[in-house]
Amino acid sequence: MKSSWNKLHLILKIGLIIFLIGCSPFFIVMGLDALGIISAGNFALGTGPLVALSFYPSLILIIIGSILTYRKRSKNKILQ
Repeated sequence: MKSSWNKLHLILKIGLIIFLIGCSPFFIVMGLDALGIISAGNFALGTGPLVALSFYPSLILIIIGSILTYRKRSKNKILQ
């Protein structure tokens, strides 16, 4: 039986990976700031360009990949 990750369309996988890699610095800085380990202040703004450059393209890839995954699964249900 295939795992759930293998059932996803390639475009959806790429979108999810880009989202996680691009947004992780921002989430790490915000998490450390919330825990009081660091005072993010202007440093959090420095992670913004990376988030902005990766968030919207990854969101588009996730939406397109979700549609293609849905179409692929519904096509396989009809054939069975």
